[in-house]
Amino acid sequence: MSNTMNDSSPFPPDLGRRLGDLSDLPEALRKQIAIAKLDDLEEKIVKTLRDRFGGIANMDELIVGLYRDHAYITEDRRKLANKLYRMQQGGLVESVPKRKGVYRLKESAAEM
Repeated sequence: MSNTMNDSSPFPPDLGRRLGDLSDLPEALRKQIAIAKLDDLEEKIVKTLRDRFGGIANMDELIVGLYRDHAYITEDRRKLANKLYRMQQGGLVESVPKRKGVYRLKESAAEM
């Protein structure tokens, strides 16, 4: 058995997240791929990180930037942190090593 699968599941842990950068695909094909679609908050986060902060910001800057750019009020800091974590798992952002609460756009997301 491959080391990418655990003993309790026959599926690889990264199933559905192995598509990589989709920017080379035609728009008609990207529309058919569910993972390629960003939800509203993800789009706002990507746009704010890219346009306001040059691709990198800490959590406080993001909270303020999301409000100023999109009038988005974060209900709970933890919900935003969870969203960023899911975006990290999806390959849109990455946390900056040795900098707690600092996120930067991955190269593929910066071009969106």
